[in-house]
Amino acid sequence: MCKTLKIVNQTKNGILLYCTYNNIYHLLFNNLNFNFTKAEFKSFSAYVKNTDTEFWEREYKNSIFTKRIPIPTIQSNLLILLDKVEVKELKHLVSEDNHPFLKLMDIDYKIYLN
Repeated sequence: MCKTLKIVNQTKNGILLYCTYNNIYHLLFNNLNFNFTKAEFKSFSAYVKNTDTEFWEREYKNSIFTKRIPIPTIQSNLLILLDKVEVKELKHLVSEDNHPFLKLMDIDYKIYLN
């Protein structure tokens, strides 16, 4: 495990961390965990940013699955399927120019007003 982790970005369902010791990006999103080198992260983030959700929604409009936007992996028998909301959140998460941002409704904590 990395000794020095920096939070690059954070959303309700994910967090992007960067390890300055190993120069590795750690992306946790929903129940997925990715570890990327700088080059791999650059490639992945470019793919996600350029994903046309409307195209995939039309392409798989008759699919039995509610999640219709595919994110391919190098493993031939593994395909990640996301919905439009998840892709939007993932695009925000991999944008390094953003700062960690959570809305009040994203915080799963009971707030007691005095």
